[in-house]
Amino acid sequence: MLTNAVSTTRGPIVGVEQGAVRAFKGVPFAIARRFAKATPPHAWTEPHRCTAYGAFAPQPGHLDDAIEESCLSLNIWTPAGADRPLPVLLFIHGGAFVTGGGADYDGAFLAAHGPAVIVTINYRLGPLGFLQLHRHGLGEANNLAISDALAALDWVHANIANFGGDPDAVTLSGQSAGASMVIALATLPQARGKFARALALSAPGRNIMSADHADDVARRVLAEFERDASAIASVPLPQLFSAVEKVGRRLADETASGTVFGPVLDGTVIPREPGDVFADGSLRDIPLWLGSCRDEMVMFLKSTPPAAMIRVTERNVRAAYGDAGWERLLAYYRATARVDEDPYEALLSDAFWHRPMADLARHHAAAGGAVWLSRFDHRPALEPFLSQGPTHGADNACLWAHLPDFIDRPILKREGGPMTPADIDVAARFQASVLRFVTTGVPDVAEAWPWFEAGKEPLAIFGQPFHIVPLNEGARFRVWGELSRQSGVPQARAATSRISTMRSDS
Repeated sequence: MLTNAVSTTRGPIVGVEQGAVRAFKGVPFAIARRFAKATPPHAWTEPHRCTAYGAFAPQPGHLDDAIEESCLSLNIWTPAGADRPLPVLLFIHGGAFVTGGGADYDGAFLAAHGPAVIVTINYRLGPLGFLQLHRHGLGEANNLAISDALAALDWVHANIANFGGDPDAVTLSGQSAGASMVIALATLPQARGKFARALALSAPGRNIMSADHADDVARRVLAEFERDASAIASVPLPQLFSAVEKVGRRLADETASGTVFGPVLDGTVIPREPGDVFADGSLRDIPLWLGSCRDEMVMFLKSTPPAAMIRVTERNVRAAYGDAGWERLLAYYRATARVDEDPYEALLSDAFWHRPMADLARHHAAAGGAVWLSRFDHRPALEPFLSQGPTHGADNACLWAHLPDFIDRPILKREGGPMTPADIDVAARFQASVLRFVTTGVPDVAEAWPWFEAGKEPLAIFGQPFHIVPLNEGARFRVWGELSRQSGVPQARAATSRISTMRSDS
């Protein structure tokens, strides 16, 4: 059944009733020509049907039928009959900045159980969102995907009250590449006052690319159109993405990161290194939750061939601490490994994911901000986690589950399925903590989960049972610290490159 029409700044829309939740899908928040900054969509007067997901952002597997200009849409789930303004969760999907979309995340269950208003968005991906052509005279602006996300945030701030949401209680959230987007967005002057808290799941340690790297990528891609570089503005999408794929394969072994795209420190859209903004206290009034999965790197080790970040992370650790330091670390990981743990994977997960996130937490806490740190240790009974353990995306699968079932992921082409009692127990706790954070800015009562502060660095473990462990204990922590003091290199940044992205949000 269709909903009543709801007014927006561009015109009225109607959605569908899903039990106790109203869903509005494929809501256009902007339009964009190729390599141009997004602009508001054309206004309309008759109610616009928003009953199905909008076009996917062009990406591998969705190129032949892609519609470039109209992929910038968002989806809203809101409880019917709310008697007060509700908190808002605005979620930015992951996918290595080249895949994914808001259609993979059905927010009806979270909306009903919040109660909260849930919003998922599309943004431009791959070369359309991240190829920096501005300094080559071929594009109108840099960081187009970041500008897309800002446009979505602006739309939510201006319109969400009409859907029962509180524009002053918006939580920026994202996973994987989306978490990198959140960390970058949170630091931008354009976003100030438009969100109240931030949740980043599985963000890598370095969340920003250098302008030099972005220029190098642009030059290499343009070289693929050597006869006429300006043709890049009009070539068919399969040809454009094919050129980018060729460049990406070469970059995997020729750069410090092995990656192609991500938010860029361009001095304009992103004027400052995000970590520096957190460290100087500019965001001390923003509650922050940083989460990761225990075995983040397993997925990337088991990919065929293994993801470039594997080689990159080992190379960076060796560069920071020397070959002897690497061997010492690996020896400690072998000596302290769990029965089911791959010491090499655990070392890489700490270097690329866990330690950098702890470093960001320390910066935010030292600047006076409230921050919570978590790790997801539960193995969902759903592939790839059933065979790979709590690897990258395990927490995300549980966050969006419609208990007692995991949801289907149409863009990733992964089916959901029934959850085990353990899945339900852990997912329910995780969802409740997220919804409490969205509502109050605190994920749990202080006695159950204290915030992160100097001298006390609690790490919440989502498993059976939920429990808290001290982060700064154990032989592994000590050897990292000793090597960092000997090398004079900050611990987290020594082990990660300046340019970081991730492959899949799972």
